[in-house]
Order: sequence, then structure tokens, then C-alpha cells
Amino acid sequence: MHRRKTDSFVTTATSETTPPGRIKSNPPRLSITTSTAAPPPSSISTRGGVILQSHPSSPFPPTELHLPPADDPVGLQLYRKAVYCPSSHTLRTSGHVGTRDDNSGADGIVGRCVSPEEARVHARNAGLRLLATLHHFLDGDLSRVEQVLHLRGMVKADLEFRGMAGVVDGCSEVLVEALGREVGVGTRECFGVGSLGATVFCSLVLRVRPLEE
Repeated sequence: MHRRKTDSFVTTATSETTPPGRIKSNPPRLSITTSTAAPPPSSISTRGGVILQSHPSSPFPPTELHLPPADDPVGLQLYRKAVYCPSSHTLRTSGHVGTRDDNSGADGIVGRCVSPEEARVHARNAGLRLLATLHHFLDGDLSRVEQVLHLRGMVKADLEFRGMAGVVDGCSEVLVEALGREVGVGTRECFGVGSLGATVFCSLVLRVRPLEE
């Protein structure tokens, strides 16, 4: 499968911050058997990663999902972007912050200097970054994702803002577009915070089809 490695915006696992430069992405990945379920990308996306076609069962209009490259951990790199547990067949990701459409960092307070509509775009881009991590760890075979179990979304917001769920909908929608209505919808929690290194921060827990023996 054709891959292209490129520079990308990256962040930390808990309170992610925008690094002054971009670093080359090459995170560790799971060793899996070859699958023909997911076709190779036809070209490099406008964001520097791969292009996914939306899932046939998505309730949204068919579209191409342009992913950014999968990211490396940053800072001291004392964490992983995702960890697979073979006993429970679950894959848990670190937090992925939302970005602008050019992959640059997006940091602001929703309800003050960032509108809910802008924050929703940032959340969608957090979802694209999550999909890039999943695509890399599963060697391009997103059909191995059996179920999104849980999505956590944090929004840096004004004390009077109450629309966190609408912001995180941006991430939920792109997961449904990529994985389908049934697989892409799990439990979810959305809450506001006063201090965060970005406008939006999202993480996932998923059930993944076990490897063939």
C-alpha cells in the first residue's frame, strides 16, 4: 500500500500544545495480517495524508475524507498515540486536539473569541486526526473497527457557554461518515474546561476485530 510520510501539526496527550515546528510522523503500529477489505488510497489528500471514501451506511451525503498524516508523540514522548489491548480487543487513543483546515493549531475560548460554528470545524478536524491515527495503526484497514465504544470531547469555553454537545458533534459526524451509522456511534461525554491547549480535545475507545491466528 502506497504511503507518504510528511510533516504535520502535532500535540501532547493530555493538555496538548502547538509546537513551534512540525515533526515527521512515524508512530508505532500494530502488526496485523494483510486485508483487502480497505482499498489503498487513490492519492494524497489535500491535508497530506490519505483520502477515505465515506461509508455506504453514512446518513450524510457521500464525500471524500481528506486525512492529515498520523502524528508522532511530542515533548518527552512518554506516551503513545494509541494502545491496543489484545485481551479485550480494544484500541484506546490519546487525546487529539482540533485544528484549522490547514492543520495549524486552533486555540481559543468558545463563546468569546471562537464561535460555536468555528469550534465545530475544529472538532471535525480532531476527528480526522483520530481517523489518521486509526488508519495508521490498523495498516489502512478501518474495516477492523467493530464499534466506537466511547468518544470524549472537551471544549475550552466561556463559563456561560452551554453548547459543548453541538461542538463535539463535529467529531461525531466525521466518525459516522468514515465508519458508518452503527459502528461510528458509541457512548459520548462532552464537557467544558477553563484551561486547555486548544479549542477542542477528543479521544476514542474502540473495539477492534482480533487478528487472525
